[in-house]
Amino acid sequence: MLAFISRFGVGLALGHVLPRLPMLVVTRGKAANARFAPHPAPVHLEPHLTARLLLMRRLWWLVLPASLIPMAFGAASLVSGNAAFGFGLWIASGWTALHRLLALVKLDVAPVRLETAQRLQAVMDRCAGDEACCAHPVPVWESEAVRCAACRSMLDPMPRPDLGRPRSDPWPVRFLRLWVADGHAMLLAEPRPPTG
Repeated sequence: MLAFISRFGVGLALGHVLPRLPMLVVTRGKAANARFAPHPAPVHLEPHLTARLLLMRRLWWLVLPASLIPMAFGAASLVSGNAAFGFGLWIASGWTALHRLLALVKLDVAPVRLETAQRLQAVMDRCAGDEACCAHPVPVWESEAVRCAACRSMLDPMPRPDLGRPRSDPWPVRFLRLWVADGHAMLLAEPRPPTG
């Protein structure tokens, strides 16, 4: 019985982790983060940040097709291999695929959307124009919101999602945090003020 539970648990863990592996690994290298301050420092709003956001968005959605691979291995293992391992693999990767499919219906579930990049671009445009918050605005994205580093004005109450920067906490804690957050900000979003 213990062997059955342990094989099922291993399959369950792999079914959750394997589809998310590109999102957890691809952008974490030093070369990919040379233009960004180390985590958790604020990130300056610039075109490189927009490009990173769009990459993180693609990686988040890549989990949907990537979950089909462990699902197939789980199904094959159910038929002709270890049933407990295969069932764990199949159920976890299937749940992951279902979560992404449901996100297609309600797009605001995704941690990074096109609207995220558009909102940041709107902040950059305001800071470069006549509506700037101060004489020399420096817009940065802190963990809780977008603020001006010069005058500390809040420019947008949007919490910062995972941008793929390497973290300083120990490896198991870091991996677990990234896995559980699934790209989302670790803080609750403040309500956005009405525009116009």
